[in-house]
Amino acid sequence: MKIRSAFFLGILIAFPLSSLTQEMENRLNSWAQQNPIEKLYLHIDRENYYAGQTFWGKGYFMSGFLPSTSSTALYVELLNSRSELILRNVFPVYGGMAPVQLTLPDSLSTNLYQIRAYTPLMLNQSGFTFSRYIKVYGKENKRVNNSELQTNNKLIFFPEGGNFITGLLNIVAFKSMDKSGVPLPVEGNIRNSKNELICRFKSVHDGMGSFSIVPIKGETYYAMTNQSEQKYFLPPQADDGIVFNITDAPGMKRFKIVQGGQNDLFKPAYMIGQVQNTIIFKQWLQGDKKEIIGSVKTNDLYSGILQLTLFNKDNMPLAERITFVDNKEYVLPAGLNVDTLDTGKRKHNHFTLVLPDTLIGNFSLSITDADYESSENRPFNIYSSFLLSSDIKGYIHNPSYYFNTPVDSVKNALELVMMTNGWTRFKWSDVIHNKLPKPLYKDPGYIKLSGKVNIAGTKKPIADKDILLFIAPADSVGIAKGTSVLLHTDSSGRFKADSLIFYGKMKMLFSEVRGRKNEFIRVLLDGDSLTRTYPIAPDPMPFPEKNSTVAQHKMDVAYKEYINAKGITLENVTVRAIEKSPLDKLDEEYSSGYFSGATHSTRLDVRNETYAGDIFQYLRERIPGLKISFETGDYVLHYRGGNLSYYVNNGVDSPGNVTLFLNEMPSNTVVLETVPLNEIALVKLFPTSTAAPGGGAALAIYTKKGRDSFMPTATATDIVTYQGYTIIKEFYNPEYEGASENSTSNRRITLKWIPDIIVTGSNTSIPVTFYNNDRTKRFKIVAEGITSEGRILMLEKIIGPR
Repeated sequence: MKIRSAFFLGILIAFPLSSLTQEMENRLNSWAQQNPIEKLYLHIDRENYYAGQTFWGKGYFMSGFLPSTSSTALYVELLNSRSELILRNVFPVYGGMAPVQLTLPDSLSTNLYQIRAYTPLMLNQSGFTFSRYIKVYGKENKRVNNSELQTNNKLIFFPEGGNFITGLLNIVAFKSMDKSGVPLPVEGNIRNSKNELICRFKSVHDGMGSFSIVPIKGETYYAMTNQSEQKYFLPPQADDGIVFNITDAPGMKRFKIVQGGQNDLFKPAYMIGQVQNTIIFKQWLQGDKKEIIGSVKTNDLYSGILQLTLFNKDNMPLAERITFVDNKEYVLPAGLNVDTLDTGKRKHNHFTLVLPDTLIGNFSLSITDADYESSENRPFNIYSSFLLSSDIKGYIHNPSYYFNTPVDSVKNALELVMMTNGWTRFKWSDVIHNKLPKPLYKDPGYIKLSGKVNIAGTKKPIADKDILLFIAPADSVGIAKGTSVLLHTDSSGRFKADSLIFYGKMKMLFSEVRGRKNEFIRVLLDGDSLTRTYPIAPDPMPFPEKNSTVAQHKMDVAYKEYINAKGITLENVTVRAIEKSPLDKLDEEYSSGYFSGATHSTRLDVRNETYAGDIFQYLRERIPGLKISFETGDYVLHYRGGNLSYYVNNGVDSPGNVTLFLNEMPSNTVVLETVPLNEIALVKLFPTSTAAPGGGAALAIYTKKGRDSFMPTATATDIVTYQGYTIIKEFYNPEYEGASENSTSNRRITLKWIPDIIVTGSNTSIPVTFYNNDRTKRFKIVAEGITSEGRILMLEKIIGPR
């Protein structure tokens, strides 16, 4: 990772550092190589949706200020306000980019929902997944009583540098929020234990602010707000420690270090500057003075969060402050030319996205109806994600605000964010004691298959053999539309295949290349590499209600139009019906005559089973009352409760024997044990049946047919169901030029979605054409992306009358 050199003014003096300090740097650098920071941002088409719509997006990855190509699988999840998982999709990542789609369920109620996205590599540093909220309009939801939201509000104090030191001037930042974490404006006063007024305070942005205070030994301090009579206590003070202040100046960060008390343990010896797990400078300080003033040049640093930490001579961290560096070198300038603008019904529009003359990059663009958005500017964008949110644990309200306007008030508000949040990818104590956590997860390398192949019904492996794998869609009848992969087993029958890419539910047919026709194989997969679940601690996001009542009303109306057009609901009509279960539908499709119906029968749907044994081994312990004795080649089936009178009256000495049927034709164990389990769709056991002699027990087995099966093969095979990546749909771009209008209403909110704008070289004028819907008067255009050099495109414009 290339990081520009930092230069220093003031009293920073360069000296050789101790061997332990050098060892700390080596440990951190080694850990950073093993645990590379991977940042993720999702460009999504808009902020508001209604239930049943498609969420369009694109994932961008960065590491070390450059596009990251470390990951191959992106997990995108939809969670409700209680952090409960509703939906999860998995997408392949190519060259640091990934297409993203979610079809929002029709059943969602009106609420704010969380979008969480991550890769396995991102989970090695917990707490840094991509997370944001979207508003979904759907079924009526019980309104939350606003009075409830005003109770149990929080007011938290953060002494700058982390210490509240007796007798010194301390800068204390604060953050006010409701019980869910949404910022609340606040003002009030600070008082001591004698109820004496010390100072007043007032938030300046999103519930944040700061005040100065000199704590007196033995005193306690608390805040009283104008909004309530609750007492909020400041942290306890310490007699010894460091006060560490940072202030902004053009091209630099000024600092002031003041030591409180006489304990040499708290005497600062050196300062370390760290960016994204990489130490960019380390310098000794003149530790003989109680007060040290200096500055750090920042105009040659990459933009982002700079962590400054003070250590004593024994390498113990004394104080820490994160601060934001914004040199704008990440900005990719871009323009949007409006060549043809026509907001009439279904009229053609032509814009041009203009980028710098020569570059290599990958970008995406969305055009939506601006009147269906909750605000002029999105609360999240690619700048705020990569430079701010990706490096701080916890929730930052409306982070794009800090990048929209380069004025001093915004810069000062951003420093309040730095003072009230922590950069916690690692702990210095873990670096010092060499206890940095080891990586838990690796990138899967696209879809990875591994497992073992045995001879059916035995534990004998198919060792050192070629195995042919056919992969085809689960709903295909044969394998003509599939692909094939040649595998080879080792001495224990194990195989491995990676770097596979396929979408949707697939059937995998394993076949021994030179297998005997009467010898079937059984494949036991180690697990589905894509459907693996990862332990992610719930991190509920605050869900602020947005202010645009106009947009809310429009979205409510749009949702009602949608459900009426789709026939999803009928107003004021309740229809009660008993829907057939999947098992009932399967039974109805396969069984007939004496074997039809569910009454007094036990049924098993085995279409998706991947059990390695034969049908009789599989059925053991799965049907109450059915006893299967002996082994392969000599099975005997009994059912407790069979028709004993038949056996007594006819002199048969095997009461309870079960009559077997294959596809409703009489069969026997010798035939049935050769039928691979993955070729069976349905199993039914009848305690009594007229199809069995004397009305005894009957076991009916049905093999797959139609879409449930593959074409038969002449070799020994095994078929396993596997879920691939989420299928990506193509965005619908209607063209109305020269076509007669039909009666179908066009009320799309997203008018254009282009996920892949690839620029290589000098062709940097990108034409964007689209047709309007039936009602939009203002277009919102958002273009985002990354160049090969790590510059970031973020263009957001509204075109049309206000």
